[in-house]
Amino acid sequence: MTVYQYDVCSFLMLVLMLMSIVLRKLYNGSVHRTFMIFVILLLGNTVCDMLSAAPLTAFSPGVRNALREGGTFVYFILHASIAPLFTIFIGLSAGTFYKFIGQHRYTKLLFSLPYAINIALVLSNPWTHAVFRIVDGEYQRGEYVIVTYIVGFFYAIHTFFYLKRFRGVLDRTSIAALLSIYPYAFAAVIIQYFFPRHLLEMFAYSIAVMTILIFVIRPEKMLNLAVGSKTMAAFWGDMKNIFLSERKYNIYVIKVISDSSVIQLYGINMHDVIMRELVSRINSRVRTLVPKGVSCDTYYLNYGLIAVSIDSRYASKDAAAQIFEVVSEKIHTDNFDMSLECVVCDIAIPADLPSFESVISFVDTFEKSNISAGSFVYGELTQQEKIKMSFDIDRYIRKAINNKSFQMYYQPIYSVKDNKFVTAEALIRLNDDEVGFISPADFIPAAEKSGAIYEIGEFVIDSVFGFIEKTRPYGVEYIEINISAMQCMNDSFVDEIKQKLLDFGVSNKSVNFELTESASSILEDVLKRTVSLLHAEGIEFSIDDYGTGYSNLHRIMSQPIKIIKIDRSLICELSDDKTRAVLADTIRMIKSIGIEIVAEGVETQETAQWLIDKGCDFIQGYYYAKPMPEDEYLAFLEKTS
Repeated sequence: MTVYQYDVCSFLMLVLMLMSIVLRKLYNGSVHRTFMIFVILLLGNTVCDMLSAAPLTAFSPGVRNALREGGTFVYFILHASIAPLFTIFIGLSAGTFYKFIGQHRYTKLLFSLPYAINIALVLSNPWTHAVFRIVDGEYQRGEYVIVTYIVGFFYAIHTFFYLKRFRGVLDRTSIAALLSIYPYAFAAVIIQYFFPRHLLEMFAYSIAVMTILIFVIRPEKMLNLAVGSKTMAAFWGDMKNIFLSERKYNIYVIKVISDSSVIQLYGINMHDVIMRELVSRINSRVRTLVPKGVSCDTYYLNYGLIAVSIDSRYASKDAAAQIFEVVSEKIHTDNFDMSLECVVCDIAIPADLPSFESVISFVDTFEKSNISAGSFVYGELTQQEKIKMSFDIDRYIRKAINNKSFQMYYQPIYSVKDNKFVTAEALIRLNDDEVGFISPADFIPAAEKSGAIYEIGEFVIDSVFGFIEKTRPYGVEYIEINISAMQCMNDSFVDEIKQKLLDFGVSNKSVNFELTESASSILEDVLKRTVSLLHAEGIEFSIDDYGTGYSNLHRIMSQPIKIIKIDRSLICELSDDKTRAVLADTIRMIKSIGIEIVAEGVETQETAQWLIDKGCDFIQGYYYAKPMPEDEYLAFLEKTS
């Protein structure tokens, strides 16, 4: 009597594993989908194996023979697919299968030919009985059944050769789990060969599949259940596999600019709810962009950072714009409606980023970048835009520091009272030989984050202090120097300034330090101490960019401030009646407390005259003069003095 109880155990195990795969949604992506198909294939094989061996006493002998023969026939059809499908699964897990098998016709033929021979042999069995026959309800082997096992052995050798060629791609635990199927299956085949009534083969496969499910298909590593997407670990694994297999993909990196604000306002639990909704929207839209059945994966990389991968053959040119559209839509919950500020960048792999390391670098720096909201195609960006987006600006800053290639420019400032240019603002410039001009609005914040601001600040002070003496013959009273809040946090900053005044022989009245309004408000205590100590040495201070931050006159009055510089963003809006009224009141209040006013960004005579009429003391802008290098500035002074 045939012992088929092992098949019953195998059936129960495979059903439970299939339920686990479905319930945990482990069927997204080519690897997981192939694994699920493999489990279904084994389940079908197990059912057919039971059908060919179970007593079936409820049926007549004729029907029983037909069921046995049909079940055995389907069993061998399905069984022929086990070895090649498992080899494909291993290749997809390693990510290099397409490189190994998809580049040349002869490799495809070599891989497919044994499977085709096996299928042809089974299909011809009803006439040849080369694989099996059913005699009086009993299964008997055919003389060529050995071919099915030889084919399985071929694919096993193929797998070992493949893993040897691409060793190091999978970790040891995964390799051990994947290869466990062969000793299990080999032992079962040997036992079943000598004891044909004991159907152990499918049970052995089930044990192997369970091992793979535990050690290879790991949901905690591959899936972020909180937001319903694949994890960062899965993303890096898939990226490495893409490069190893030399495939072409489009990667869409989505950054939620307002992510930190969402966490602060609503807490981490509500943040996860919002991210889950965002990921769901992205998935829904992306699936409309690719043909049905084409794989596209979504990854949650970090707080506010999401990525989508699509085979380049199916990537739409406007996919980034469509993703941006859907992530910019309002999110509705029971408690609030909100819109997220997002940026989407479309990157072609490997055309835009040619190596796995370059992808790591881009994602890391893109997360830190200050790029504005919108959708971008990386390949269509200018070099300047790429620098801003990729934050590779740190390299150019370090290069400029090492090569001493920063330059100082000076923008003359017109004194209304003196009717001439008695001061100027010192402005640092970076013009790189590779990428050209890099705006201070880009490299100063980056330098503050990296710590390079201290070296840049020292360069600025040394350059200006060394230049001041050349301006004295032209009646320049002082030069305005921008200093960073980060510099003021250095305990030795005050002593360094005092020493440099002595070293360069510069009067303390010849310099005026500028601080931004936002820095003044955020780091009030630290700055107040530094400003007070330097003011005690006779150095005056200005508040720059007034009107863009959160300062008020009460806070400013608590510090020894000589000048307030009204930001160009307000000046540019003078055509608006409300802005004019607000600005007129602002100027009047500042003047009432005895602080001088510089209006920045003045570009027309009409604007300059309006500001002069309202009481501004100084006018700075293109209407009078643009920033210029030292030699041009000295020539300008000679001409206008």
